[in-house]
Amino acid sequence: MPPSSNKLEDEAKAQSTKKSTERFFSTTFSGRDVTISDFPLPEDAKQDSFPLPSTPDVQPEPHKIRPQSYNRLQTKLNSLDITPFLDLMLSVAHERDPSKIIERASTGYKGTHVTMGAFWLRPTQKMADIVTPHPSADTMLKLVAFSGIKETTPSGWNHALGTFDLAPITEPIFASCQKGIPSIGSSPEDWNRPSWAIKEGYQAYSSFPVMYNDEFLGILSTFYDRPMVGPFAQLHSMHQKMHKIFADTVARALVNAVAFGEIQKLRGELELENELLRRAVQEKHLDDNLIGDSDSLAHVMEQIGVVSPTDASVLLLGESGTGKELLAGAIHNRSTRSQNAFVRVNCSAIPHELFESEFFGHVKGSFTGAIRDRVGRFQLADGGTLFLDEVGEIPLELQGKLLRVLQEGTFEPVGDERSKKVNVRIIAATNKDLTREVASGRFRQDLYFRLSVFPVNVPPLRERRNDIPLLARHFINLAANRMNITAPRLKPHHVEKLQGYNWPGNVRELQNVVERAVIMSHSGSMEFYIQDNSYATPPIEMNVHAYSSDHSPATPPASAPRPQDVITEIEWMAMQRENIQQALEATNWRVQGSGGAAELLGIKPTTLRSRMQKLGIEKK
Repeated sequence: MPPSSNKLEDEAKAQSTKKSTERFFSTTFSGRDVTISDFPLPEDAKQDSFPLPSTPDVQPEPHKIRPQSYNRLQTKLNSLDITPFLDLMLSVAHERDPSKIIERASTGYKGTHVTMGAFWLRPTQKMADIVTPHPSADTMLKLVAFSGIKETTPSGWNHALGTFDLAPITEPIFASCQKGIPSIGSSPEDWNRPSWAIKEGYQAYSSFPVMYNDEFLGILSTFYDRPMVGPFAQLHSMHQKMHKIFADTVARALVNAVAFGEIQKLRGELELENELLRRAVQEKHLDDNLIGDSDSLAHVMEQIGVVSPTDASVLLLGESGTGKELLAGAIHNRSTRSQNAFVRVNCSAIPHELFESEFFGHVKGSFTGAIRDRVGRFQLADGGTLFLDEVGEIPLELQGKLLRVLQEGTFEPVGDERSKKVNVRIIAATNKDLTREVASGRFRQDLYFRLSVFPVNVPPLRERRNDIPLLARHFINLAANRMNITAPRLKPHHVEKLQGYNWPGNVRELQNVVERAVIMSHSGSMEFYIQDNSYATPPIEMNVHAYSSDHSPATPPASAPRPQDVITEIEWMAMQRENIQQALEATNWRVQGSGGAAELLGIKPTTLRSRMQKLGIEKK
C-alpha cells in the first residue's frame, strides 16, 4: 500500500533538515587558509541567531522545477556557519602589528567563484610601517597584498599611468570608495571592464572602502569569475555585507595598531629621554647648586665630566666668587673617591707659621701650644680629595714639602720623624695668574706643573649673563625659605637690571644683593640695591629707591662725592627708619636671637632698640 501523502511530506522535511545540517557554505576574503566553509551548523544553533540578508519571500510554485545548482546554493545559504568569520575578525581586531593585520586579511580570498582579492592602502606617513610613503598619497593607492588563483597578479594589471601596483583613486573599480561608498559591478554590463579584466575573465567585482572616522585608508576588492546575478545575487549580497563588516574591522585594527606603535615609540623615546636626563642630572650635578644653562658653564661641566673619573690633579682658575669650590665638590662627587672624605682648606686664611701644622699635623710638645697630637688635612683626606682653595697663598718655603706629598704620597707631621703615607687627590683653585707668580719667583714651577695637570677656566658671571635669572630665582627661594616668608616675584625689569651690571664679585656678590633685596621686600614687592664696587670706592649707602650706579667700566671713579650723592639728615633718618621697619617685618618683629632683626641688620640688639626708640618705631 503506497504511503500516505502526509507521511511522504514528513519524510521529505526530515530529509531536508538532515541535508541542511550536513551541507556547508563558503565565503570570500576569509583572511586565513581555512575559509568560512566546511563547517556544519551546530546542533544547538538557531537558524535566526545570526540573520542572513533579507530576500524577497517568494515561494516557488509547486509545479515549477528549480535547477539543481540553485537548490544547492539555497541549502548552503540556509546552513551558514559564521564562526570562522567571527574568529577572523577577533584575531584581526586584537592584532597590534600592522603588517600581521595585512597578512591575516590577505591569506584567503577563497570562496564561491572568487578568483582574486587585493588590498590597496594610501601610502601616507601614518602607514609608514606598512607601505613606503609617497608624495601622491592623496590621489594614489599602493598595492600591499593580494591572493588568488590567477597567474597575473594585480601588480601586472595596467592603467593609463602604469600598473595597479600604484593606482589612481579615480580608477573605475575604486570610483566611489573615497566617499565611503562601496563600488560594485555584479555583471559585465555593470562596469566598463578594462582589458586586464577581460583577459583574466573577471565578470564581477566588489570594492569596499577601508575607513575609520571618515578617514579614507584604503580599499579591499574581490573579483569573480562569473556574473553574480540571478541565482547568485543573494550570495553576492551576502558577500557585500560581510566584506563591508570586515573592511571596517580591518580599518579599526590598522588605526589601533598604528596608534599602539606610536605610543610604544613615544614610550621608548620618553624612557630614553628620561634616562638621558637622569644621566645629565648626575653628570651636571645640579644637586651641587651648579645653576645655569649657558654655553660657557656647559663647557666647564663637559671638562669636569671628562676629568672627574680620573685621579688627575685639577687646577680651577677663575675670579673670586665664581663657584670654584662648588665645582671642586662636583669633581669629587663624580669621582671614584666620592664615598670618602672631601677636605677643604682655605690657604689664604691660614697664618704662615701654622701652614705646615695645618697640612701635615703635629705631635704633642712639638712647639709651644702643641698640647696634644693633631691630625693634618692630608691625613684627614686619605683615600679622598683635598681641595686647596687660593693655592697661590701657600708660602714658598712650604711648597717643596707639598710637592713631595704630591709626588711620593709621604710626609712627616711637625715634631715627628716617622713618615706617613697617604693617597690623596688634589684639586686646587686660585684667582691669581700662577704663570706670573712663577715668573716672579713667588711660586715653584715644578709645583705649578704638578697641580695644573688638568686646568679648568671658570667663567666670571659677566660671561654668563643668561644664567643670572636662574641664579637670582635660586637665591630668592633660599633666602625666603630661611626667613620663612613667601618668595618675592622676580620681574622682567629686575632681570634687565641684574643683567646690566658687570658683577665684579661674581656669583657671591649676586647672592648678597638678592638676599638684601629679599630682606627689604615689602608685601611681596622687591627691588635690588646694587652698589658698584668695580673701583673699590667706599660703598654708597643704600637708597630707598632702586639704585644702580651709572658708572661704566671705562669711566674712572670720581675723586670726590658728587653733590647729588649727598643726602640730608632728614633723608638719612627716613632711610634708617624704613630699613629697620622692613627688617622687623621680615622677622615678625623679633629683635634678637637667631634670625632676628638685629642679626639681619648686623648690629647689637641693644643698638637696635635704642634706634627704634630714637626713631619712634613701634609695633602696630
